[in-house]
Amino acid sequence: MPTLIRFMLHHLAVGFAIGAVAAIVLLTIQPSRLVNASELWWLAVCLYVFSLGASFALGSLATALMMDTDS
Repeated sequence: MPTLIRFMLHHLAVGFAIGAVAAIVLLTIQPSRLVNASELWWLAVCLYVFSLGASFALGSLATALMMDTDS
């Protein structure tokens, strides 16, 4: 696998994992975020975890690319 692809996948996966854990912690601390979710509460949880995970993943990748210097 090319080095750049491995670099990107590593930082995206680590960032997504951190964001997903943060979303789950936020939902366990304050479960009132899902008050009116009714029978689709699992979809709301999945979307919340995905949205926070994706944001953290792109932030992690951007930070890693910015800080990677080969000079």
